[in-house]
Amino acid sequence: MAHLDTHESASVLRTARHQARRTGYVQHAQLMLLAAGLAAFGIVAVAAAMMSTLL
Repeated sequence: MAHLDTHESASVLRTARHQARRTGYVQHAQLMLLAAGLAAFGIVAVAAAMMSTLL
């Protein structure tokens, strides 16, 4: 298990936590963009299937 000496490296820990939090936000945003892209692709695919049955 890791031993973190918080007396000497408080700013390093603060920076690491901030960077981890930011990375989590970026991953969440990327996941939401992926979900939106898949949803848009599904809508376009359904619309194309509907149009092909009409013609």
